[in-house]
Amino acid sequence: MTKRTRFIVAVTAMVAVTAFGLWAQEHVKLPGINSEDQHPNGCVDCHKISGGSDYRLNVSLREVAGHPAIDSIVNTLPDDCMMCHGSYAAKLNTITHTSHYANPEENHFVAYYGGQCLECHSIDVDTGKTDVKSGPKNW
Repeated sequence: MTKRTRFIVAVTAMVAVTAFGLWAQEHVKLPGINSEDQHPNGCVDCHKISGGSDYRLNVSLREVAGHPAIDSIVNTLPDDCMMCHGSYAAKLNTITHTSHYANPEENHFVAYYGGQCLECHSIDVDTGKTDVKSGPKNW
C-alpha cells in the first residue's frame, strides 16, 4: 500500500468515525448521558407492578427455591442485597447479569430495555466512575 493510499484510508476512517459519533449522539440514547434517565432507581424502577403483573423483587424471589423472604430486611435495592450476596452467597453481579442476559430472544430486559447497561448502572462522564443505581424498596 502506498503512502497516498494509507493517507486516504486514514482520512476516510477518521471521517467515518466522526460521522458515526455525530449520528450516535442523536440516535443512540444513553440514559443519564444524552437522554433522560427513566430508571434512576435501577431495580425498583423496572421491577414493579405493570400490566396487571407483579414484577417486584420481593414477589419474584418467592419463586426462587431456598431464597429467604426479603420483605422486612431489605429497604434499599440492590444495596441491601449485598448483606448476603456480597459476602457468602452467590455474588449479586453474577446472578443479576446471568438473569438479565440469559435467553436473549425471550428475555424481557434485552427485548424491552435493549439490554442497556445504563438502565442499571450510572456513570460519571467527568471522572469515568461507574456505580450501580439503587433505590428505596417498592413494597
